[in-house]
Amino acid sequence: MKVVNEETVVEAQFDVTGEITPRRFTWHGRTLSVEGVGRRWKEGDEQRFMVMASGQPFELRLDERTLRWQIARAPSTRLAA
Repeated sequence: MKVVNEETVVEAQFDVTGEITPRRFTWHGRTLSVEGVGRRWKEGDEQRFMVMASGQPFELRLDERTLRWQIARAPSTRLAA
């Protein structure tokens, strides 16, 4: 995986307890469906999520102050079309 720190659009689900689960996000002009969410953690004012999309791992980050999402890390190789 490589560090990319790219802003992205994320569709997320919020449950009744306030837990956030990313469902889809945009990367390189493609909308990717989240196949699974692994580790979740907080760093300062950010929530971070390790997710699988198109069979590849991604790290998503939500800035709780601005409510902006970023792809923090992405696969080193390009996804197949």
